[in-house]
Amino acid sequence: MYFGSHKHLLSRTLLWAAGLNILTMGLSALVRLILRSNNLFLPAMTDNYIWISQLVFSFIRLLVMLIVFIVAWRKVSKYMGVVEKDDLAEMGRLQEEVFGKKISSLSADAISRLLQIWAVILIGTQFVYDITSLQYRKFVNELTLLLANGEMLTGTSFISLYNSTHGFKYLGMLIAILLGVMMTGIFLNDRLLKIITASITGAFLLSFSVFQMYTFNIFGRLIGVVWTSVIFHITETAGIIALSLYLRKKYRGL
Repeated sequence: MYFGSHKHLLSRTLLWAAGLNILTMGLSALVRLILRSNNLFLPAMTDNYIWISQLVFSFIRLLVMLIVFIVAWRKVSKYMGVVEKDDLAEMGRLQEEVFGKKISSLSADAISRLLQIWAVILIGTQFVYDITSLQYRKFVNELTLLLANGEMLTGTSFISLYNSTHGFKYLGMLIAILLGVMMTGIFLNDRLLKIITASITGAFLLSFSVFQMYTFNIFGRLIGVVWTSVIFHITETAGIIALSLYLRKKYRGL
């Protein structure tokens, strides 16, 4: 089953997302110019007013983008709901015979999956970016405070700085793996894979921004455990093995 060519639902949704990004980035840059302090040594993110304004713009962008994708996805679902699932393929063939080249080259189901993929990319990764930005600002503020007071890096402050930045080491690879799992879940229409991906992402962000490094003593030697590291290494080893076994068992031939 296909959409008529006049719909252009996917491209129009992406245009809305791009336009929204340009608008919020422009407004954010304007506010930064207006509120920027005279102290050019410190980065703009250390200014509370600028930082709060950026968070507000980011929240608005995420909220509006979420609404745009939900509206588009509901349109696809409503369109597909008109016909019984067993008759979708036959309806698609009839549309091709009647309308010829005037219909989309993709089925409504394919457009629905593409909308889900781009929602994950544009909304999910933006959310991860915002959380990691909070953590990066925390690191910059702690480092700036140490330099301003001329203090030495003590054990407690070192642990705090190390824990708040260590997650950046794994962020890129983890996002790549989780995007792969999420895309697999979308293509297979597997809710379990989607839920597991969201859960691992949430756990990583919590460990990155909330939980501190855990230290314990073994035979007189102090061992530190960074939870972001634990989550990443479990995901890239046991997680990938579990995914392969799950796909092999549930989807024969994959």
